[in-house]
This record gives sequence, C-alpha cells and structure tokens, in this order.
Amino acid sequence: MATKVFISHKNTDSDLAAKVAYRVRLNGLEVYLDKIDDALVKDGPDLADHLLRRMSECQQLIAVVSSQTKDSWWVPWEIGVGSEKGFRMASYSESYVNLPSYLEKWPALHSDRDIDLYCEYSKRTETALNTRMRGVLNEDRRVQVRKDEALDFHRGLKAALRTR
Repeated sequence: MATKVFISHKNTDSDLAAKVAYRVRLNGLEVYLDKIDDALVKDGPDLADHLLRRMSECQQLIAVVSSQTKDSWWVPWEIGVGSEKGFRMASYSESYVNLPSYLEKWPALHSDRDIDLYCEYSKRTETALNTRMRGVLNEDRRVQVRKDEALDFHRGLKAALRTR
C-alpha cells in the first residue's frame, strides 16, 4: 500500500496546506487534503465520521500550524486521532509560531527542504515497518508496532533536522 499523508489544517491556512500537499506529492507520497473534498460541507458528528474514514486511509499526518490554529477544534482532534493510530507525524509552519507544548513531541518542519527530508525518512523507514508487520495479525499488536516505528521515525527525523 502506498504511503498516504493526511494534511491537517485550519480552513484559513488552506493555501499553505495546499503548498505542503504539493511538495509531499512531488516526493512521491499520496496526500489527503480536505480543501478539495466536497463532502466537507458537513459539520459535527457527520464531519467527524467523514474525517475518521479519510484518516483510516492514511498512515501519516502533517499538521499545518499558524497563529490561527489555536482557534481550531479540528486540528487538535485530528492530531489526537493520528497519535492514537500510531501515525508518523510532524507539524509545519513557515514562520515562528508559538506552538502548544504537546506538539514538541513530533518533528517541526519549516521549509520545502524539511518536507523533502520528512518524505525521504518516510520512504526509507516504510520498508522496516512493513517487515515488522509481517506475521502480526492481532490489531492491538499492529497498532503498537506502528506506534513503536513512529517513535523511531520521529526521533530520527528530529535528529536529522537538528544537524542541518
């Protein structure tokens, strides 16, 4: 299965989210970006169900953050769902943004070069994840393997970003 990245963002950051999605696609990964999804005229429980379905098609999440994100209910919710599912995750901002401390758990991307590195690490570590998943039939165990691999991914990418 091809790796698919869920791009989480507040509606006011749609242009920046589209830029991130474009860069991820250039690197050969698939993307889900709700800006192009007509089904998102829904709200409340219908929207939550729709987003859960879309997120179940993905294995990773990049949260586009700006000064507007603090007013979003959906971005933190999507981050929580991604964390629970063991997604590989990162935040993306073009300028300094005072991020909530919980976002420090994941790598912070700030440029096209950082997105390229994220995608490179993603592709490089996908093989290791697939190898570890072989023969793991229990869904709880599969989630734990994804979480363990995601933790390794986050540590490695953070270290690589620091040494740039």
